Amino acid sequence: IALVAGKYSDPHDAGEVSHFQALATALSGTVGLGNIAGAAVAVSIGGPGATFWMILAGLMGMASKFTECTLGVKYRNEYPNGTVSGGPMYYLSKGLGEQGRVGIGKALAILFSIFCVLGSLGGGNMFQANQAHAQLTNIVGDYPGWITGIVFALIVFAVIVGGLKSIAQVTEKIVPLMAVIYVGTALIILLLNADKIGWAFGQILAGAFTGAGIAGGMVGALVQGFKRA
Repeated sequence: IALVAGKYSDPHDAGEVSHFQALATALSGTVGLGNIAGAAVAVSIGGPGATFWMILAGLMGMASKFTECTLGVKYRNEYPNGTVSGGPMYYLSKGLGEQGRVGIGKALAILFSIFCVLGSLGGGNMFQANQAHAQLTNIVGDYPGWITGIVFALIVFAVIVGGLKSIAQVTEKIVPLMAVIYVGTALIILLLNADKIGWAFGQILAGAFTGAGIAGGMVGALVQGFKRA
């Protein structure tokens, strides 16, 4: 789907990036530590049964994500110079404004913008940098975490300083490779442990309706499931 979207994108479509670049940019913030470390946290709390609830949360999360993307396109701003601005802050204010609820729409848009900034300063980059540092220390040995933070900050700055087009150009090259490694690794793990797949499903179903399983599933669903779906 991604390749088709990129191949047949109309160069005259509104926007600063192609369909494939937009998809790659969106996926770059979806597939990664949230799916790996977040799922591990939930399973460590609730055992295998937590997986069941995260799967359900993921299915519902896909529906909400589809709605979010649709509203983002419907209520985005298109400017004469070809640039586009969109997102929840726009469709909250515009969409609710069309329903006569201008005040609550603007208030929710402002709140979203504030929470977005707070999230990017906290859970967005600190969690990722911490997890990446933990993995690096397993390979090269222990060293100060601020070194990893500075290196990552410089790399991110080099990408985002060029704006949306720069981000899209980087993600369209990295994300396909990332997806192949992600899915390929999962398949290899399954093949190497094929004899345990049936047992694993049994453990998931048996533990799904225990107190610990539900608690772990709630953590996984709330923290990672809906956000990453």
